[in-house]
Amino acid sequence: MSKPIVHFVLEDMDVEVPIGTPFQEVVDACQADVTFGCRNGTCGTCRIRIDDGLNNLSEMQREEKDFLVSIDAEKNERLGCQVCIKGNCKISYIGL
Repeated sequence: MSKPIVHFVLEDMDVEVPIGTPFQEVVDACQADVTFGCRNGTCGTCRIRIDDGLNNLSEMQREEKDFLVSIDAEKNERLGCQVCIKGNCKISYIGL
């Protein structure tokens, strides 16, 4: 079975990762331009837009959803620190 590919839109970079890899680990390993603040889903610094493959990410938990609603985020936005990769996706960093 092939590994998922995370495409970083702003860098035009593809990174192959094992299924279930936390997005933070992907960013740290490839040094993509994504900033993490608290790393626990409370600051919004790592807000990302999923340009393709939203269903290929881990399920959003209540705390993340509540935070994104509080900042009027779009439905295709997530907090990078809360995401695990389950399949191919295209991601853009937008921050807070």
